[in-house]
Amino acid sequence: MGKMDLADNHDFQVAILIEDIADAKALSDGLREIGIFAHYYQNLDEMWVSLNTYTPDFTIVDVKKMSQGTLLFKHHPKVKDGRLKFAFYYRDSSKLLLRSTFGLDHYGYVRGELNLVDQLRSVLRRRNHELQLSQQNIKLSQRLNRLRLRGRRLVQLQEKNNQQQKQDQNLADFMRGFGVVENLTDFKRRLVSTLDQWDSVLEFAVLELNETGQKLVAPRFNRPKYRVLPDLWLSKRSQTGISLFAQEMAYDVAYGVMEEGLTTIKIQGAHVDPDLLVMVQFNAAEVKGFNWDYLEMKLSSEYRRAALKESLRPESIDNKTDQFEIMQAMDDISFNQAASSYRHILLDFSALVGFVRQRPTNRFFWKTFAKELQAEVSKVLSGNFKFTSVGPAHFIVAVEKSFLETDHRNLNEYLQDFQYWRYFEDSSLVIRTDVRPSMRFVAPSSVNLLRQVEMMGDEIEMAPAMTSTPSIREQRPQLDV
Repeated sequence: MGKMDLADNHDFQVAILIEDIADAKALSDGLREIGIFAHYYQNLDEMWVSLNTYTPDFTIVDVKKMSQGTLLFKHHPKVKDGRLKFAFYYRDSSKLLLRSTFGLDHYGYVRGELNLVDQLRSVLRRRNHELQLSQQNIKLSQRLNRLRLRGRRLVQLQEKNNQQQKQDQNLADFMRGFGVVENLTDFKRRLVSTLDQWDSVLEFAVLELNETGQKLVAPRFNRPKYRVLPDLWLSKRSQTGISLFAQEMAYDVAYGVMEEGLTTIKIQGAHVDPDLLVMVQFNAAEVKGFNWDYLEMKLSSEYRRAALKESLRPESIDNKTDQFEIMQAMDDISFNQAASSYRHILLDFSALVGFVRQRPTNRFFWKTFAKELQAEVSKVLSGNFKFTSVGPAHFIVAVEKSFLETDHRNLNEYLQDFQYWRYFEDSSLVIRTDVRPSMRFVAPSSVNLLRQVEMMGDEIEMAPAMTSTPSIREQRPQLDV
């Protein structure tokens, strides 16, 4: 970087302390010719106070102003510590006072009888070059600090990347040894086998909920490093995975059976809380910095995949069931408080059946009606619902609770638009408004279901002949009956 000319440095500040105004004007004119405007002080005490608030780039001091009363220029703190850079001005008449400058670290003398511009340019160029070098040093120092910081970050990043690559490799080796599983039983067997073969594992245990959600149990496997923990009865049932209080119980028991410093791996299924707890005693030095969250994510992913495969095993899901199976399921809930993911909806076609009975000469195609009803219901419902008839006038639909709101709305809209006239031999009749079906929720009890059906059956028996009630005409030629 080349030297900066004084004229180019518009921030260069000069202060002058001179007693004689004529001398001050001569110095000021010389500085202005160089391109510098000076701050003028006539008394030492005035400049003393000003120097406490700022430091000029350069100062020119008249040797006749080296003192004022008890103030001595050389005693100013910025003179003593070298922060103030200065030169001295004198004339032949004040030459004897130069001895007061001896011992001070200054930039030389400016003689009043000689050409001031050349003298000022010489001394100020030196100071300007020092300032330029100082600024360059600051910039280089800042750049060096940035480079050092960047270097440290690069080193840290490289170390982190190396560590991450090592972790990824360890995890890849573990998952490669885990292989592909087809169901949850296979998953647990592979999990235990792979952990037992991991050299960094000292011992481990696995806990899961039993079918009722009332007890934590350990899968039974015979492996050298596998510890079968005792069954843990829970004070309350866990229905959304292993709840927090059940996890705390598991930790207490595991810490009593195995050494301290266990690492817990939570394997998530479809619930909020984990489905499996894996508590492992590792060789701490060998697994330092291991990405446990990533391992949990990978194992949880494989667990969900196994659960999905198991749910999609070759046996096809048949939504059709029989009334006795549904009544049995209802009573399991009513008598045994069995967990159920279904709500039961009773579809009542009593009005339609009564309408058919009052017109015995107009054939109604029952098989086609039931078959198409089930097919159409299957299109509007979601999930693994169940559908069965309870006599000719009633059907039970078991809807999964997770789809209850949308399924109930869709089912209701579908029944309101169902075209019953298609199943009569003489389809040119008018379907009356009072023959549309109703739907209602029924409590999970076979006795309650039978009472509902019998009550509706009695209503069919007591229904009067349909003679003059309002009708809904279909979008086709009609004949009133």
